[in-house]
Amino acid sequence: DEKMVYFDLEVSNFQGIGKVLVEASGNGEKASYEVEIDVVNPNPVTTTATDYILNPNSKQNITLETFGVNGSNGAQIELSTLPPMNYSGRMEYLIQYPHGCVEQTTSSVFPQLYLNEIFSLTYEKKNAIQKNIKAAIDRLAGFQLPNGGFSYWQGQNNANDWGTSYAGHFLIEAEKKGYVLPISFKSKWITYQKETAKQWRKENNSYGDLAQAYRLYTLALAGNADVSSMNRMRETSGLTPEAKFRLAAAYALIGQSNAAKDILKTAGAPSATNNNNNYWYSYGSTYRNKAMELETYILLNDKYHSKQLAETIAAELKENRWMSTQTTAYCLLSMAEFAKFVGGTSLNLALEVNGKTEEVKTNKVSLVNRTITIKDGSNTLQLTNKKDQIVYVTVINTGILPVGKEKAFASNFKTTVSYKNRNGNNISVAELQQGTDFIAEVTITNTTDKSVKDVALTEIFPSGWEIVNTRFTDFGEFGNNEVTYTDLRDDRANFYFDIEPNKTKTIRILLNASYLGTYYLPGIQCEAMYDNDYVVRTKGEWVKVTQ
Repeated sequence: DEKMVYFDLEVSNFQGIGKVLVEASGNGEKASYEVEIDVVNPNPVTTTATDYILNPNSKQNITLETFGVNGSNGAQIELSTLPPMNYSGRMEYLIQYPHGCVEQTTSSVFPQLYLNEIFSLTYEKKNAIQKNIKAAIDRLAGFQLPNGGFSYWQGQNNANDWGTSYAGHFLIEAEKKGYVLPISFKSKWITYQKETAKQWRKENNSYGDLAQAYRLYTLALAGNADVSSMNRMRETSGLTPEAKFRLAAAYALIGQSNAAKDILKTAGAPSATNNNNNYWYSYGSTYRNKAMELETYILLNDKYHSKQLAETIAAELKENRWMSTQTTAYCLLSMAEFAKFVGGTSLNLALEVNGKTEEVKTNKVSLVNRTITIKDGSNTLQLTNKKDQIVYVTVINTGILPVGKEKAFASNFKTTVSYKNRNGNNISVAELQQGTDFIAEVTITNTTDKSVKDVALTEIFPSGWEIVNTRFTDFGEFGNNEVTYTDLRDDRANFYFDIEPNKTKTIRILLNASYLGTYYLPGIQCEAMYDNDYVVRTKGEWVKVTQ
């Protein structure tokens, strides 16, 4: 006969692949089957970075304590003769960032274009970088519209002004590094950029003058400078300092350094750059603009101002402060260009990890990155500097905290999470019967008098629940949420939207309690992707699906 048999499986506190071996025997016969189950901790990767200074011809002993669940731990060490900037830690943040609009897709790989030129990397690391860049190029092809512009999300019909210039900037630089671009990308993109540049007027454009200056810069970079539009913009009064710096960079690219220097004479010092937070159209910040200014000084071969700005940007990167993907990527990008600009020096060190020693010798590179093999618990590192120079050391330690250890937090957003049945009545999800359809409803309130752009709401669901695709059910057009973009995965839903001052946004999604067992329901996270002052996180809870 046939029977359904249920087994209780207890999942250990680790990250990775668990294996379940099923063995059956009867009437002298035996059979077995091995099932692999991916054990996923929904908490994000937590990264800590600790800086050390290794004096000339000296030794440094470092104790490294791992944290988080077993199997989630990792460590890297960064060695540099440049001021410490936590380059590797910031790069990991970009690679692990969970959302994927055109700006974030570009930001995740743009600095990686230059890693091989400024870092001493292992063969495995070089291969991984190459795969990341190729994957990003393929993905970006899906953002380009028939008119040559790039949409903010795949499937949208409108070109995103900054995203079009930014993605094009990356792809042009990637082509120079030998990567193959999507078919017809370049010609369509150049046509779009030129048409948009010619139509731009400061007085009747909703985007800032920096967007136009950046567009002209990308055309010059692609070898298709629109000099007439550059000249017209140069004669426009009231340009912001950041726009002048980017326009000067465009002139520098086409060999007109004197024109670039004349523009900078009226731009003011970098510290005078506009410090307000109204950067929504370019996803930027004051430090993103400083990074762009650094690029301009490098193009003009200005070592004095370049060094000043590079030290400022490096100090900000090193601080344990939040940066958006755009700011992080552009700061790393400019520092990579600065490292190439000033040239590297050779390093000669011995790195001992838990008694195993590796020689680290380089020739004319600015930074060294090594992934180090660690064990759970306490690890000992010893660094020996064999040269008469100071070496800056950054140890990056990563791990994933156990479920239930996350903390609730709210800043300028308020949220309520409720669950309802088909009739709209509130229910408890602590224990649900198998097969139950129910609705998860999240309300987000902007408690300030400021409009917030590009908000991301992430809901991760227990593996015993399934998201119901309502297009094929009797719910019809259920869940017609007023959002800019929806990204549904097997175990989570991401919603992206803007929210007006003192307004509330309600997001609904249909779920089904599908598989018996006890599971962890993570809390929701909602954040303005380019403004860390707006964020809310809730705690998770354990839930059951019963017969």
